[in-house]
Amino acid sequence: MTKLILTDVDGVLLDWESAFHDWMEAKGFSRNSIPTYDMHVVYGQKKEHIKALVREFNNSAWMCCLQPLRDAVEGVAALAAKGYRFGAITSLSLDPYAAKLREENLRNVFGDVFDFVQCLDTGADKDEALAPWKDSGLFWLEDKKENAILGADLGLKSIIIKHHHNADFDDGRIAKADTWKEVVSIITSE
Repeated sequence: MTKLILTDVDGVLLDWESAFHDWMEAKGFSRNSIPTYDMHVVYGQKKEHIKALVREFNNSAWMCCLQPLRDAVEGVAALAAKGYRFGAITSLSLDPYAAKLREENLRNVFGDVFDFVQCLDTGADKDEALAPWKDSGLFWLEDKKENAILGADLGLKSIIIKHHHNADFDDGRIAKADTWKEVVSIITSE
């Protein structure tokens, strides 16, 4: 029997942040060293301007080529070898071509391990996308605190992938993992 794992993409499977910084540098922007995920702070720009830049980036050809996050390739392969499949829910873009690039990127990096890739609008909340999985007890992998909490509130087994922007996060219902090796351990110990 196939076992499904729900997962975010950026900051969980793929290294969106590094690619965004490279893209911004190519556009002539410089960043400060403040350890935050709030890009308007990192780049000293107004929130609306950064939102527009993030949307532009997420709709760009860069979506075909994001690199895997940390040891995600090995972790996904280890879980796939144990019969797990993945369902990706990502707040990327509603542009169908950006979605195709996201799917291509995931397939090229991880292989044929995804049952579906659901692309929501840039920065969109995941309430509606996760609602069909309510009380399913499926694992939900995320790096954004609010979405990890949402998953736990919906009866999912949330695991938060640790980053500088969520280092202080603590919720007893939600497991934390620095690496995919830890993710594999958490999931396979159930």
